[in-house]
Amino acid sequence: MVPNNSFTRRAGLLACSLVAGVVLAGCAVGGDYRDYGGGYGRAPQSGPMSNQEASRMAYEQELERRVMSALRADPRVGAQGLTVKSEGDGVVAIGGTPANGAAGRDLALLIARSVPGVRRAVNTMTVN
Repeated sequence: MVPNNSFTRRAGLLACSLVAGVVLAGCAVGGDYRDYGGGYGRAPQSGPMSNQEASRMAYEQELERRVMSALRADPRVGAQGLTVKSEGDGVVAIGGTPANGAAGRDLALLIARSVPGVRRAVNTMTVN
């Protein structure tokens, strides 16, 4: 026999509320589940980008800006002819032509690698 006290009733109500919340949260995820040629799954998403995608894009743009700022801060690089493109996951590609030739290229890669958040700098520069 289960004791009939207010603590037990409140604990039971709390447990039921939690289960209902989990079930309803699962329903709120939504999506159209149909067979899209590879088994059942959620319908392809279209429309506005997710908050996560927007946040990632903002981070990538900020990383590009910080690398370019660091390159421009050192006059030995000759950064006016350079471009910076973030490729995701901390990888940046530096392109264009450094005004100071091979020395500018090597320095640009060194500076880019020193910027917080950059894991790898890829050389796509051309040297005259």
